[in-house]
This record gives sequence, structure tokens and C-alpha cells, in this order.
Amino acid sequence: MTEYILTAIDTTQIQGYIFGSNRLQENIGGSELVEVATHQWVYEALPAAHNVVNMTTGELDNSRITDNLDAEVIYAGGGNTVILFRTIDLARAFTGRLTRRVLREAPGLEVVVAHRRFDWEREALSHVVSTTLSVDLARKKQNRMPSTPLLGLGVTVPCASTGLVASRIVEKKPVSLETRAKSDAKVQDQSTARLKAKLSQIEQGNWDIPRDFDDLGRVKGEDSYIAVVHADGNGIGRRVDAIARRYDTPQQNRDYIEAIRTFSQSLERAATQALSSVVDLMAGAFIADAELANRHQQKFPLRPIVFGGDDVTFVCHGSYGLSLAVRYLEAFEAATQHEPAFEGKPAYACAGVALVKTHYPFARAYRLSEELCRSAKQMLKQEGIDGSALDWHIAMSGITGSLEAIRYREYTVRQGELHMRPVLLRASTHTWRNWPTFYTLLDRFIDEDGEWFDRRNKVKALREALRDGPAAVQEFLRTYQIEQLPRAPSLNVSGYETTGWAGDRCVYFDAIEMMDFFTDLKKNVPASRNASQEAEHDGL
Repeated sequence: MTEYILTAIDTTQIQGYIFGSNRLQENIGGSELVEVATHQWVYEALPAAHNVVNMTTGELDNSRITDNLDAEVIYAGGGNTVILFRTIDLARAFTGRLTRRVLREAPGLEVVVAHRRFDWEREALSHVVSTTLSVDLARKKQNRMPSTPLLGLGVTVPCASTGLVASRIVEKKPVSLETRAKSDAKVQDQSTARLKAKLSQIEQGNWDIPRDFDDLGRVKGEDSYIAVVHADGNGIGRRVDAIARRYDTPQQNRDYIEAIRTFSQSLERAATQALSSVVDLMAGAFIADAELANRHQQKFPLRPIVFGGDDVTFVCHGSYGLSLAVRYLEAFEAATQHEPAFEGKPAYACAGVALVKTHYPFARAYRLSEELCRSAKQMLKQEGIDGSALDWHIAMSGITGSLEAIRYREYTVRQGELHMRPVLLRASTHTWRNWPTFYTLLDRFIDEDGEWFDRRNKVKALREALRDGPAAVQEFLRTYQIEQLPRAPSLNVSGYETTGWAGDRCVYFDAIEMMDFFTDLKKNVPASRNASQEAEHDGL
């Protein structure tokens, strides 16, 4: 019998840990601490004989296997790290080293570790990994003792960001140990270095990387908006399960390790390429439009916060949010299709874009972007479509209630739904609610050479007519002597151009609402796309 110990590592409540502050530096620092705690610190806590070649990048030596090692990292990705140890003592010693470091250097971050004995010759490793992740780790999370930090005795002052007891005054503000760790100059510099290493275009452009939400393009004296973009891959878990089913015997254990490791690495490469494409688009716009770059005073108005896997979150200037979200989804599809582990079948993703004022509570903005991403996934499920989709919301005032409640309250009228969101990324025969349709209609309203550009009173009157239903829209057209509203070639519904509605869905309201919140970065960088891509994007 050849017995090993399978160890799985995960974190809990990382959304609150990363996004719980209204200071971008602390969000960035929280993300960096999660990244190093689940990767670099894991590797550095391993016993001497292991298969990690580079502690910073996590590069693995596939020729070094458990037979001759104290520990073999199977894979690190998707929020989990899975390791095989030769003995339980080695696994427990590793756990002690890792968790002590997390307590010291990342206070507030909660790490969960589960161990399971495993017989290499009699058990399928794929089944053991699945059980450890879905059962053992889940049970550990559920049964763990909740963290109840002491909020202070005697004379204390709470941290301005976390509400925990402050341990020091920094820049005239009381900060806790957790906030100090996130704001530490070393952590900030490490995050910037990792960003530059993965997305070298930023450093090559010599632009300033934002460290504050105001650096994303706020204009003094004006209402400035940022976009919080959260994207998540569709059905990644199903692909992992398919690999497990393919290698479900003890004789295939080594094949399973190679397959799941290859898939994890392919997914990370694809997501990084997709995010790199987003940076390319923003950088290309800066290079092509000197006025745009000067407006931002050479501060790059985009900052990834969570990246390196299919779960990606970045913030940017509000008017670039939709352009960059669409670019990410397009690039993610293309990158996965060219990765061998995906066997020529692209992976899809969904994105949620929350447009909020610069100093809006960031935790709430992030939760909204997550809810919007789930809304897009739900649309795909309801329509039975395998593809990518996105949803967005402009928070012009405070947000109260769920997304469903907001849309019922603000976007539901007697005729039906004012919004077409969420939308598919590609044109489809299933529904006219897709990005090419929306983009074409929006472009008709914001085109500087079009009849609707800079006609605020007419657009405002149309918006109110749309609220009142098809009859009011027809009256609007007669009053302004307009034959019909803008048309979209990809919208195969009769009569919408004279009624403004397609059944119980309004066709134009979303485009009108987005007019002041959208900059088409792709028009600034015409060379970034070929003619066939343009035709597909516009639904032609």
C-alpha cells in the first residue's frame, strides 16, 4: 500500500476582505495578500523536497513526482491549492508554517485546510480531490469557529476602514493591524510589480498606475463615475468534473494530475491574455488620442484588483466600463479556444458592470457587480444558450434592495420592462437582446454626425414617451415629424422603430440612459480589430 496525504487549501470570506474598504489601496493590498497567501506563501511553506521550480510564479517541474518528494503540488487555481504529502506529519507541519505566517502578515484573512488519507494504488485521485474540496473543505468552513476579534477594552479607537481596534495612527487616521498589512508599502509595491509582470503594456507606456479611486479620472466639481467590472467564467466547474470523470481509476492517477494541472495553467493563461487585451485597448486609446491621455494627466484609468484566474475584477473610469467589459469577454472566448486544454471549444464568461459615483461605498458597488454577473448567467440558463453575456446598472443615487427590486421599481411600467438587459455578447437567433443590437442603437444616438446628437430636449421627450408606451411614442414621432426611430440590422422584430417596443420589452431606453456614460474605445483604436470582427460586432 502506497499511502499519501491529500491537502486542500482555501480561503473564506475573501470578498469582504478585499472589497470591504472605500480606499483603493486597501482593496489592492487585500487582493495581493490573498494572492501571495494562497500561492507564494504556500510554496515557501512546503518541506524541502517538492516540485515547485519558481516560488514567485508557481512554475512546477512535471518530472518531479511524489515517489521521490516530500510534497507535490498538484495544482493551484480556481481559489484552491491541492498538494500531495508523503506523511501526515509533513502535512501538519506545512499547515502550521502557512497559517502562522498568515496570522502574522495577513491579519484578518481566514485560511481553511483539509487533509485526507489517500491510497495511490487503490483509489482514484480524481475522486479523492473532488471529495476533499466539496465535502471536507465545505465541512471545515461550516464548522469552523467564527472569528470574533476583540473590539477593545478601556480607551480604544476603531479603525476607520474595518471598525476593529486601531493599533496605530497613519496619516492622522486610526488603522487596525489588518489595514496596516494591506496598506504596507511592501505589499503595495509587490502588487504593482505583479501587475507589471503580467501586463507589461502599462509599464512600457510609462503611465501612472492608479492607487486611489480619484486617479481613475475624477474631474473636480463634476459628478465622476467609476465602473466596477466583475467577470466570471461559465461552467468551469463542469469542465473540471469532466476531467475527473475521464481519469477515474487508480491507474490513471498520474494522467489525472497532468490533465488537471494543464487545465489550470491554460485557464490562467487565457484569463491573463484576456485582461491583457483589455489593457491593450485602453493603452491603444491613450496612444491614438492625445487629448484623452492629457485629460487623465497620464494616469492610466484602469486598475485590475483581482486577476490571474477566470474570476476577474477591475475598476476603471465609468465611461469605459462597458467597452472594456465587452473586450474582456471577447478576448476570453478567443484565448480559451486557442488553449490546448480546451480542445478547440471556447469557454464563455459573464460580466457585471456597476457604474457608481467615485466615492460610493465600494463594498456595495462590488456586490452589485457580482449580482449583475449572476443576472447575466441566469439569462443564459433561462434561454438555454451556451455563450457569454453581460449586465450593467447605473447607480445615479443610492442603491436600496436587490437588483430585481430595483428593476421592478425603476424600470417596470404598464407596457412591460423598460430595459433590455442583460444582453448576449453575440447576435443570436434566440433573442434580439444582445450587445450588437444595443451597441448599434447607442451609436445612432451618440454619433456626432447623426440627427440625435446634442438634441437633449428631443431625447428627453423620447425617453418619457417610451415610459408611457407605444401610443405615446407614435405621438412623439408625429410631433417631431420623424418617420421612425433608429434601426438595428440585427434586430429582427417588426414595428419596433415606430413603437419603441418589442412585445413587453422597450428597445431604446437602455441606449438613451447610457448616452452620457459610454466612450467607444474601439473607435479610438480602429486598427485593433479587423473588418470581419467589426461586422460581427455590429450584427451585420
